[in-house]
Amino acid sequence: MIFRFSLIVLCCGALLAGTSAEAGLKLPYKKEGLSKEQAAAYLLERFAFGPRPGEVERVAKMGPEKWLAQQLKGNLPDAELEKRLKTFPALSMTLPEMYDVYVQNGRLRNRMEKEGVIDDEKMPLKEINEKMKVYREKHGLRAYGLLSNQELKGQKVMRAVYSENQLAEVLTDFWFNHFNVTTRDGGARSRVLAYERDAIRPNVLGKFRTILGATAKHPAMLYYLDNAQSRMPPPEQQNQPKPKPVKEVAMGEMGMDGGMDGGMDGGMMGGEMMGGEMAKATPKPVAKPKTPPRRKYGLNENYARELMELHTLGVDGGYTQQDVTEVARVLTGWTAMPYGNGRKNTNKAIANGNKNLIRQGEFLFRNAWHDKKAKVVLGETFPAGGGLEEGERVLDMLTSHPSTARFISTKLARRFVNDAPSDDVIDEMAETFTKTDGDIAAVMATLAQSRVFWAEAKKRSKMKSPLELAASSLRALEADIRNPQPMMYWFDRMGEPLYGYLPPTGFPDYAESWANSGTLIARMNFGVRLATSRIRGIVLKRLPRESEHSPTTEQALAMYSKLLLPAQDTSAIAAEVKETIPADARRKDMQVVSMLIGSPEFQYR
Repeated sequence: MIFRFSLIVLCCGALLAGTSAEAGLKLPYKKEGLSKEQAAAYLLERFAFGPRPGEVERVAKMGPEKWLAQQLKGNLPDAELEKRLKTFPALSMTLPEMYDVYVQNGRLRNRMEKEGVIDDEKMPLKEINEKMKVYREKHGLRAYGLLSNQELKGQKVMRAVYSENQLAEVLTDFWFNHFNVTTRDGGARSRVLAYERDAIRPNVLGKFRTILGATAKHPAMLYYLDNAQSRMPPPEQQNQPKPKPVKEVAMGEMGMDGGMDGGMDGGMMGGEMMGGEMAKATPKPVAKPKTPPRRKYGLNENYARELMELHTLGVDGGYTQQDVTEVARVLTGWTAMPYGNGRKNTNKAIANGNKNLIRQGEFLFRNAWHDKKAKVVLGETFPAGGGLEEGERVLDMLTSHPSTARFISTKLARRFVNDAPSDDVIDEMAETFTKTDGDIAAVMATLAQSRVFWAEAKKRSKMKSPLELAASSLRALEADIRNPQPMMYWFDRMGEPLYGYLPPTGFPDYAESWANSGTLIARMNFGVRLATSRIRGIVLKRLPRESEHSPTTEQALAMYSKLLLPAQDTSAIAAEVKETIPADARRKDMQVVSMLIGSPEFQYR
């Protein structure tokens, strides 16, 4: 421990150079020997991104039960957060508006060339770039990368630090990870902001069936797990050999990365897709050019598999590979509204009474793509001739399945209790899930009223994720985040690139996921850089300026232990800090803060 703190001191020196569950809550913290202040601090660590200055005292005074009841509603006024979110214009845009405003360079160049503004063959690159800059400014267009690299990530940090509805933000992080999509996927990238905003955040304290359906129908998920391309082949192709599965870009618009504009247009209304990858066909000698062969469409099981394995039943939930195939057949035709000309044609066809198209927001069901033969899912028969309602029925079945209640309860307990939660608390939560038809707020209330949950309060057994570590530090030190972008470097270094986890599993929720030699060093360095005001865009109101009086080690410990480790016994760590910091050290307050952030007491919650 002394060696660890010595490293930090050296670094500092170098740098200085809404449900029924809300009523009648009974939290058994007293049975575990906790005071009101300790209970408040524990709730703020587990059901929030850590306490702000004075918040432990405020929650203790109002009562932990009342605070939790407010958080379970998730509707507290959020004036400060709303003010800060105004710097992210995409949050108020629809998906088509984002597509029109955040334009990738390749698509912009194609557009400008069609309009005669540039000539790729005759103009030098420098002149083209200058004209593109002027064109963007004139037409109010923004760089494509701003959408996912700055606005999406920046708003997440702002919400975690400033939102009054902290439990809703913690659960947004949990449910996004559960229903993971990633900006590293070309088809999903431009849709992730809308996915979290529209499918995840509004539903984190509602019914599980609601959030399951919202994610299943969102274009980000449909493209990420390839269901947007899944369809039965036309009759003339059904007896042809099954093509090898290909990971495709978003239909027709290449994930908004440029290229084809609109894509799903042309003869699409009769069930044909124009655009996408063409299946390779065996070349034949011909006397004259022929029309290229139609692509071989086929069933894609990716989403069906993850729907059962990761989103509902769990890997041991009692389904078979045949069930995966049958669910994939059920979900054929579940796709998304296209952009560009394809959107205009789709809306026109619907307005003209095309019964093969059903639009629900950005979700589109194409009946002509749907497998209408009989199916059997988890032992239940689906008669031939079904349509969109088959998918809804499958989601209902999965939500009410006992395996789903247990799988979801286990994941929630792992996030909020410890890495290996006991069967006792999981059983209680699963029972509530079943009785309330998957009411998430009620399940969270059950967890909070369990003695198993409160028994963890003095163990500090759950390691903070990089987001939790950063957000709790910023909240405790009353940070004014003027630019969240420099924080992204630290999330990457600490092993949690925001929205960047490629597998559909989401980030693992175990201590060993965050605790390796590289990420542990990054965590300490983060604490050092934050404490010494060396992270651009971040101003800590609780750290005195260079010109102000610098406290002694004892004074700094008394001040910052209360902020970073409230209602805790800090005698052991205080002794180590005093022994480590030299008597003649400069800015002892900064060194104390960096040591506290790097300590196990703060790294765990």
